[in-house]
Amino acid sequence: MSNLKKLSFTLFLLLFESACASTSIAGDSDVMINRLLHIDSEKFMSKTDSGESFYNSLMEYKEWESLYIKYSKYDSKDKHLTKDEIKKLLFIGYITKVNSDAAISQSFSSDLVPIFSQNKSIMLNVMSDLTFLMPSTCHFLGRYFGFEGKNLEKKQAFLDRNSPLLVKVLGVTDGKVCLEYIRQEEAQTNKQR
Repeated sequence: MSNLKKLSFTLFLLLFESACASTSIAGDSDVMINRLLHIDSEKFMSKTDSGESFYNSLMEYKEWESLYIKYSKYDSKDKHLTKDEIKKLLFIGYITKVNSDAAISQSFSSDLVPIFSQNKSIMLNVMSDLTFLMPSTCHFLGRYFGFEGKNLEKKQAFLDRNSPLLVKVLGVTDGKVCLEYIRQEEAQTNKQR
């Protein structure tokens, strides 16, 4: 075997081993991509008692919901997240907004501001680096104020405290866009009343 073929084969083996070693990490990403692109995973194919195949969308949704619980640290008072956890959580928010996922959208609406409060720097840096996440994130930040009739009185204090930081980290243009998303949610909440 030539040296080039040996090198290619060795690289292939290294990449394959690396992929196998990170399947649990890749698993979360696979769930996210499948959800975003509406790809039915084979693992959710089931059979009825009579042997007919069907897609178990409830099982699929439970897995999706468990990702939100995992990355939002739903059951924990300590909401400090790593940069990777923030990226994945905000990507879940992006997918939720794109797909109009009502149940997870409600969770984001009630949970994102407390998460933001404990992770401002990391979250804003992620939004600055991955600007496609900004509209959905700012939307859910705004939905917190007035969601289920709660927290509306806290909105102005949130804006006063965070507006300069949003503009500083996201830049003038994106910062103003984010603030507009937050303010629009107040207008939407008032229209629904």
